[in-house]
Amino acid sequence: METAKLDADARVNSTSTATIGSTTPTTDPKPDLIIVFTPPAPASNGSKAAETQKVLEEYENLLKVLKAADLLVQGRSGGPSGDVLVFVKAPEDRVRREMKRERMSDWLHGVSGATSSPRTPRDFTAEPIHSSERVRLVHAMLAKLLPPSQFPHLTSIFPPHDLAFNHTWLTNWSSPSHIWSIPPSELADLKNVYGETVALYFAFLRAYFVSLAFPAGVGALFWLAGFAYSPIYAVGVVAWSVIFVESWRIKEKEIAVEWGTYRIDQVESERTEFVGSHHITDPVTGEEKDVFAWWRITLRQLAALPVLLVFAAFLAGLISVIYAIETIVGEVYDGPGKRYLTLIPTVLFAGVVPQIIALWSATATKLTDWENHPHQTEHDYSLTLKVFSLNFFVAYGSLLLTSYVYIPFGPHLIPYILSILPSHDLKPKTTSFAVNTAKLHTQIVAYTLTNQIVGAFTEVGLPMIMRLVKGEVAKKMGNGAGKVEDSEDEKAFLERMRSEKELPDTVFADYAEMTLQFGYLTLFSLIWPIAPVWSFVNNFFELRSDAFKITSQCRRPVPRREATIGPWLEVLGFITWFGAITNASLVYLYKPHATQSATLDTLSSLAGKNATTPTSPFQSSNLKMASQLSTPTDPGALNAIKSTLFWALLVALATEHGYLLARAGVRYVLVRLSWEGSWADNWVKRGEWEVKKGYLKELEDNGDADAEVAVGKHGVEVTGEVEKRDVKEEEVYGFWSREDKGVEEIKRRSKVE
Repeated sequence: METAKLDADARVNSTSTATIGSTTPTTDPKPDLIIVFTPPAPASNGSKAAETQKVLEEYENLLKVLKAADLLVQGRSGGPSGDVLVFVKAPEDRVRREMKRERMSDWLHGVSGATSSPRTPRDFTAEPIHSSERVRLVHAMLAKLLPPSQFPHLTSIFPPHDLAFNHTWLTNWSSPSHIWSIPPSELADLKNVYGETVALYFAFLRAYFVSLAFPAGVGALFWLAGFAYSPIYAVGVVAWSVIFVESWRIKEKEIAVEWGTYRIDQVESERTEFVGSHHITDPVTGEEKDVFAWWRITLRQLAALPVLLVFAAFLAGLISVIYAIETIVGEVYDGPGKRYLTLIPTVLFAGVVPQIIALWSATATKLTDWENHPHQTEHDYSLTLKVFSLNFFVAYGSLLLTSYVYIPFGPHLIPYILSILPSHDLKPKTTSFAVNTAKLHTQIVAYTLTNQIVGAFTEVGLPMIMRLVKGEVAKKMGNGAGKVEDSEDEKAFLERMRSEKELPDTVFADYAEMTLQFGYLTLFSLIWPIAPVWSFVNNFFELRSDAFKITSQCRRPVPRREATIGPWLEVLGFITWFGAITNASLVYLYKPHATQSATLDTLSSLAGKNATTPTSPFQSSNLKMASQLSTPTDPGALNAIKSTLFWALLVALATEHGYLLARAGVRYVLVRLSWEGSWADNWVKRGEWEVKKGYLKELEDNGDADAEVAVGKHGVEVTGEVEKRDVKEEEVYGFWSREDKGVEEIKRRSKVE
């Protein structure tokens, strides 16, 4: 039924494509992909004709290559920009041949999925071909046919949006029935159109959103109760982070089985940029392939480490300098122009730090390319870890400085910095400096509340405004100059394609956004327990805004097959480990000692509590008590603070060991509760067993009746007809024919005892 529908659609689409330019109405020829061919700007010298001829030859060669591959091709104007849009559609039989080849390869390499049973014979061409599979296969064809070296003016390739699906998607996810969660069936539909990469991101975001209900509820209770730096909350939030990460580790395996991508790494194609050092014969498949020794890649990764450390040291130093300027200007300086000088740290952070991150991202990309990973998954893994390592400093550097430098050492460090500065306005009027104990709270409020609001606007609102402005400017500049005349039957379709061409490519930086948010909650929500509530609310809208962004603010991404969120899972695991250390040390340093009137004070203040005010100052914490025992004028003034920090370090290290044991226990229990014996685990095992069983049955059916099948550790071996062995005489009349002496020995032994 599904096959007939697809064939019918193919005939309709082929007819529509063939009649482009005729009088037959064509609403949408449904191309698989659109190639953007961008001719260079007209030359001002006499080489204009030669350059034009060269570009024409390249374009004609492009059409020739595509048509020779049995692809349907049509070129149209890309609008006032001067681009040419080349619409490409693959015939149905060609797509089915490619799909059959891929599915057979999956089956041979053990890629597991729940779409069909291994027990029944598979017709690899009869199963439905989804939109994402079709686009991915056609894009793979074009990647082989159109190398960049031969087509330098081919600037991009993108698939058109499916407007009907986008409308259904946004309508469903905006309905009241989807307030709490998204049905798995709709994620599967999303996978069928946008591919596994996009669908897996939304599956992760859905799981993360649902899991936030626990820290949000617990955090709200602790905030209302006024329990600041509670060890119970710290244990709870770290336990939640571990359970979430380990649960998702299992959940993504179940999704991979359901979507047919389990063990997809076994069939991953080589990167086009990969260059092997030598050829070998694959011992499994017998095919020739290029290889690049693993130790060469490892050595190159180690060689990139000093570059990372240089960037990290420079960035850490810059953030420290900006932090010091912010502290001195904001808390010490009281001279002229203070109102404007307080903007200097913001300008430096917003103007310089992103440039360093961009420079490092470009450097990291080149270093990762130099590492020469054979597969895109490995390449992305290495690049993600490099880029996130510096983003970690940017995201959490200020909070770490406030927690472990400013508040403990501020009374000693700030006066020393001021003493070496030349300005008289910065000279301390007294020998003491009082740190702002509310600074830590103010920062976490800014990062978890204010920044999320601003980020939502810059992520969705600002691009929409810029796009509208750009469109209006383009209309005014294009009026009367190079106006494109389209056929009436093609006009609406071409205008939509030109509009989609102007959209930016979909860049999935959203994993980084969610990972950073996860870090703020795991590492520092102890400071402000209500922070998870705002993240819970933010992620409710994040699910919808990301869907809106993909459908209307970005080009439709080319689908990719993925079975895991990859390096982000390891980053989340690292954050949970680091969260155990920060929570333990923060509790030791800043938890107020209990007082007799604390409960009464808390209850009396609940009615007037503000969601952004500190829950409690540090008057009676270990760190505060140590600070009161030392002043800058005392000899050895830092001894008490150093001792307190040393004990905080010991507590953190002890907690870290407890964390490792707890994580191992959680993983052990969850694997047995959620994976072993689950439908996904049983499906994978059953598939492997039935394939082997079917092979043995085939040997029995096709072989001689006297065939002997030997199954050993090296596999299945058919030894042929059983040899007729001569039975030796002693096997019948020798040792084996004598009387059993076991009964006699038992009776004899019983008499002896």
